[in-house]
Amino acid sequence: MPGIVKVRILEGRDLPVMDRASELTDAYVDVKFHERNIFRTQVCPKTLCPKWNSDWFTFEVDDEQIQEDLLQIKVFDKDTVTANDPIGKVHVSLVPLTSPGNPNYLTGWFPIFDTLHGIRGEIKIIVKVKYISDTKQSSCGVKFFYSKTVPSIYQLVEVKSFVEELVIKDDPEYKWIDKIRTTRASNEARQLLFLRLAASLQRKIGNKVLDLGGNAVIGYRQCFDLEGSFGVVVRAIGTCVTIEENKHGPCSSPTSGLTLELRSGPGPADQIPVTPEYDSPHKVLPLLLKQSSVSKKHSCTSESLSDTGTSFPDATSPVQFNFPIIQPKMASNYADFPFYTMGSFPSGFVTNIGGLVSSRSVRLLDKLESMSEESDTRDKLWLELRKEVRTHMKTLGCTAVIGYSEQSTICDKLCVLSAIGTAVIRNPSPTSSEDFNPCKPCHIPYNVQSSPFNITPHSCAVCGSGKVPDILLTTIDILPDTPVNGNGCFIQVQAFRTKKKQTGENSARDIGQQLPFLEYELHQQLSHKLRIKGMNAVVGIRYELCVGETAVLYIASGTAVYLSPLPPASPLRVRCDTAESTQVDKLQEAIQAAYEKNVTCYNISRSDSISGPGPDLNLSLTNKDVIVVDIEDPKDEKKIENSLKTLFPDHMFTSSSSSVPGINGDVIPFESAHMLTQICRIDTPGLETADLDKIINKNMQLLCFKLRKYKSCFLSNIRFNVHMPDDDELVILISAIGTISLPVSPAVRAVESTKRRFHRFLSSASNEIRFCEEELSSSLEGSGALTNSAVQLTPADHIPGAIIQHCYGHLSVFLIRESADVRDLSSFTKNFIMEAQAIMRAHVASLGGNILFEFRINELVLIDGPQKLQAQILLSISGDAANVSYES
Repeated sequence: MPGIVKVRILEGRDLPVMDRASELTDAYVDVKFHERNIFRTQVCPKTLCPKWNSDWFTFEVDDEQIQEDLLQIKVFDKDTVTANDPIGKVHVSLVPLTSPGNPNYLTGWFPIFDTLHGIRGEIKIIVKVKYISDTKQSSCGVKFFYSKTVPSIYQLVEVKSFVEELVIKDDPEYKWIDKIRTTRASNEARQLLFLRLAASLQRKIGNKVLDLGGNAVIGYRQCFDLEGSFGVVVRAIGTCVTIEENKHGPCSSPTSGLTLELRSGPGPADQIPVTPEYDSPHKVLPLLLKQSSVSKKHSCTSESLSDTGTSFPDATSPVQFNFPIIQPKMASNYADFPFYTMGSFPSGFVTNIGGLVSSRSVRLLDKLESMSEESDTRDKLWLELRKEVRTHMKTLGCTAVIGYSEQSTICDKLCVLSAIGTAVIRNPSPTSSEDFNPCKPCHIPYNVQSSPFNITPHSCAVCGSGKVPDILLTTIDILPDTPVNGNGCFIQVQAFRTKKKQTGENSARDIGQQLPFLEYELHQQLSHKLRIKGMNAVVGIRYELCVGETAVLYIASGTAVYLSPLPPASPLRVRCDTAESTQVDKLQEAIQAAYEKNVTCYNISRSDSISGPGPDLNLSLTNKDVIVVDIEDPKDEKKIENSLKTLFPDHMFTSSSSSVPGINGDVIPFESAHMLTQICRIDTPGLETADLDKIINKNMQLLCFKLRKYKSCFLSNIRFNVHMPDDDELVILISAIGTISLPVSPAVRAVESTKRRFHRFLSSASNEIRFCEEELSSSLEGSGALTNSAVQLTPADHIPGAIIQHCYGHLSVFLIRESADVRDLSSFTKNFIMEAQAIMRAHVASLGGNILFEFRINELVLIDGPQKLQAQILLSISGDAANVSYES
């Protein structure tokens, strides 16, 4: 009995009318944890705001139960004749209360959620947990962060290894008992199962982290694979690390004031051992990040890697070396895969970037059903993909894969597994700051003559000594100190194809044959759009694959940027043998005009401002590096014309990540931000890629239209969720974070630092966006801390000017919403997302937090019911809860 859980039910408010005669409710509450006895409050008759003020309900639990189960609070309406009517439920995870450093209690108002009616009032509760066992010896003591960087109140001591786990259970939706259960009971059973599976998965990952000697997971990612009648697979990956509290107190960003020291045993500071050999995959250099008086402007998270790798800081920061090789306890299967889900790294950590590496596999689920150990079978499938990614990594002459992620796409009995990351060479040994070359990560790490693919290398435009590719694609954000010309912007392309409605091996074979051509078409469009924008790289790239019974959609999105070491991007040149020369000339003039406009709009210098022998940006169409595009039919012409259209206003900064390359320090982003969504339903019969591109562009403009009143704003973390609920229907959800930003001069910045304003997002019933500006009172301006009463949701891992006071760890919510009267799927989905955000805010506030970092939609599944107006949505959201204050 390592723990005691105490629960007290205080009151409720805004409950729905359950008695039509009195237009009131006779409410009571049932409290349940695991399989223990159910405690019940008294009935508060004839009121919509009951006050129970119950006694303390006590549960005795063990370590596994407190981690894998949830506290269930059910609200009912008492009926004397018929059965009691359910109002809704609240699920509370107790794991944050057992984490070291967190309070052992929570209190607050929680929305009462019903799978058929949504939020139906609120209930105020108090929960206390007395954990008797030592949390440091239990997986409860392992902290999980969705963020790809270490929060600023912690310092990174050592990076251990890549960790992964999956669990499989039968889906209650497809069991015989579901035929006799009500819709509500079936949805609640399914929702509870998914929450328990997620908690069980986290406990298993935590045990692996303890075995590796770590105490935290960075870049934690959790995915739900709904395989229908074959069951539910919950997967998770992350990077095992060791962290400790920052003894110098919280700082305003996770990157301020850090120096790097390689921790070692006793010995003189100037005694540096021999550089370790490369053929020892199990030797690891533990790294230590410490606070210093030297100010840092870039992210400084670092890793010790499974080969011999270290990292070093900026040129402004001292480096101390005093280390023997330390070999931590590490399972061999993890050491074989130097994959890391972390996405931000310090200057000098990456020696060279090889490029994007990926692997995909098409499988049939019914082939796995007869196998006894399903979890082992799926582990083997992912193991095959990781081995292939590792092979690609070695082919590029690299030693690690960073920004690594995995995803799956399921359609009926067909499953497509994908793994992707960025192959890099880690810094093999410490070097002095004078040797650091900021353009070196862009240099090609492999031998061009022995490369298995054709490539035309170019001399580096910054140093002139290294070779660089034409275009660079990465899954990570831009590395610190990388020379950038101008500002970045969001870029997106898609490829769509129809297919025959087939089943079994025929369908798998068809998808396997189409995927390579879809990828080729996708990257060809990406290359063309980059040329039109005058840029030469895409960072933070993401892929979204959707497979239906009659169609396949592939979407790629990222942040386009001009990297100074790479050769300049000359405009496209079109060629058409069938069309008239005047028509081709008009199209060529439009391409040239769009190119010139983009170069000016994104502040791209026509000559590289960095000293060196690099070539100037040549706009001549006779340049030998110009890409010639052959237009063979009207479809190709439509694609080019759609690429020329401007999606975003000139005053709007856009990015697929939390920041825009090239504008750091030039913009003041206000703290308040909100998620914007745009949903479109598309009929697939007769749909072409060019038509789909036009529809997506229109919806992107509608998303920007919501911020039309503001002269300067920032649209970040633009995401696409795609689903095919029917054979001839495609649903695309576009989500982004809208933030008001203000370009300023240093003088204006000084004024703003003394008189701060911030904008709070408010959403009206019609989903129109409006911001309410609040002037802070003079009493708060001199206090040194600004407190926002509302819980903010942001996809960023930090906010400029925000000081993290406490991190409560990660939170995740899985909800199911079903209705038989869905007349507008777009409004239905938006309202459901807003309800999910309200529930997440309540959980953050109950712990004492006021912000949720790394907020994201992990899963969004739309299912059309057998009836015309029936629909069901499965939603999973997550983030890192924290409490922050703002610098005055």
